[in-house]
Amino acid sequence: MLTDECNKIISESEPGVKKLIVDGNTYWLKIHGENKSTVIRKLSSVISRISLFSLFHTQSVIDSLERFEHEKAMLHYLKQQNFRVPDIDLEGPGYFVTHDEGIPLNQLDNTRVSQTLLNKVFLTFAQLHKKNIAHGRPALRDIIINDHNIPTLIDFEESMMDANPTLQARDIYILLMELYRREDINIQQKVNALLIWKSEVSDENWESLLKINKLIKRICILPKFVLLFKKKNKLSKQLLETVALFEHPDLMLKEPVTTF
Repeated sequence: MLTDECNKIISESEPGVKKLIVDGNTYWLKIHGENKSTVIRKLSSVISRISLFSLFHTQSVIDSLERFEHEKAMLHYLKQQNFRVPDIDLEGPGYFVTHDEGIPLNQLDNTRVSQTLLNKVFLTFAQLHKKNIAHGRPALRDIIINDHNIPTLIDFEESMMDANPTLQARDIYILLMELYRREDINIQQKVNALLIWKSEVSDENWESLLKINKLIKRICILPKFVLLFKKKNKLSKQLLETVALFEHPDLMLKEPVTTF
């Protein structure tokens, strides 16, 4: 029945991710074909070939089918490594289906958001990075929380094997920026969780994160200028808040703050 339902949706739908319910179970059908290559991303890909600018590496310029197959392969590999990713319940030419794992972090009720949960999220990324894998673009919607408050990561199209410390650190910087969207998470909680990640990864990862922040700090005049004219610009606020977070005194400590 699941196969029949998928074939029906594929014949009637555009590429992307579709929700379906079969026999009371919720699944997510991903259909290949979504073009994410833009001029900016192509430029980023070229620039990233220079070691100094590897921060800007992107997979979005790769052919959509190749990127799609890469994600499937990564999900299979991570599942073999006992990493928390969804099971692929069904797959075929140009599509695959995963079981619903819970609620995205951006939609999670604030009563369930705690220091413990945030620590688990950063620990999950630490476990990924210790396998020398970078997620690539960790949005809050890509962090799924189940009924037991256990995180699962999804959307590995931008992921990279043998990722260098800069790309792994970029995951964390993007994650910190994304957490700006959750007003119920304060700076201290972010710092505590960040220190959990720091305690699990190499010194090189941490130094790479500080270098990214230093780079962003140098261009802070740009988001400040934007806010003069667009006071609600979220990206500018995300950048400025994340840069400010690294001024927190606890980040000068050698030992992590383990608040569970």
